[in-house]
Amino acid sequence: MSARTAHQPVRVIIGFSPGSASDFVATLLAPELSRCLRREVLVERHAGDNGAIGARMVAAANPDGATLFMATLGTHALAPHFNPHLGYDPINDFRPVCLVSRSPLVLACHPSIPAGSVERLIAIGRARAHKLTFASSAVGGAPHMAGELFKTMAQIEMTHVPYARTEQLYEDLQQGRVALSFNNIMSMAPRVKCGTLTGIAVTGRDRSALLPELPAIGESGLPGYEVTNWLGIVAPARTPVDTVVMLNAAITAVLRAEAIAERLLQAGIEPGGGSPGAFARHIGMELARWRPVIARAGVLA
Repeated sequence: MSARTAHQPVRVIIGFSPGSASDFVATLLAPELSRCLRREVLVERHAGDNGAIGARMVAAANPDGATLFMATLGTHALAPHFNPHLGYDPINDFRPVCLVSRSPLVLACHPSIPAGSVERLIAIGRARAHKLTFASSAVGGAPHMAGELFKTMAQIEMTHVPYARTEQLYEDLQQGRVALSFNNIMSMAPRVKCGTLTGIAVTGRDRSALLPELPAIGESGLPGYEVTNWLGIVAPARTPVDTVVMLNAAITAVLRAEAIAERLLQAGIEPGGGSPGAFARHIGMELARWRPVIARAGVLA
């Protein structure tokens, strides 16, 4: 970072509201990152448009390392394929710094739906014994696309029901007004553990230590299915390489701290890490992977 900005706070912009995975992770990391960088790190929330409002802010910011964005699967691999008015390019407008975390979604249903397993849910869908609806908090977000990928691979019909408010989504799911949902493990796990919702499976490659009784979808009826919700820090495109390397080292050190790793794992979130180049390759692969899924689903913003 330049001498001119050395005493300025580092702003980490997140595109989602308090309670989101982005907010939880950024807020957890900020104090330790402040200590590593020896400068204040502030978390700023600019929610809206599936995270695109925050992403546009950072894409247009000075490339001095003082303004960073918490990129997500949604902002950098999903939205570019369905939102023609996104206002940023996920590759050309940012410089990847570090993959921060990975976490699965949880597939859960209302207890009245007799679907205790992926195989049973698929059988219900194919027999059309119940009208299957699945809820998500945004069109084109990771939970929505997890459902679209599931119904494509399972060859069943499910109707997507989008919600503007997560609180209303859970109220309707718990009242049985919608059948099921794919949603983040932080908010799903307490409801599954207390029996308010019936957990069916997790969307990651492997089981989650937070809900070890739930199988991965890929191991229980849909081989090859995987949706991992990831977060990572990116900077404006022309940020100097030495600044990116320095930020990467600081973030990696924070993620390796025992207390931080433990808090993340307790929330069902796997700490990330790796080089800027590895994160850039990850974003590119995710963009390519989701293009045909979104095209088949016909999703438009």
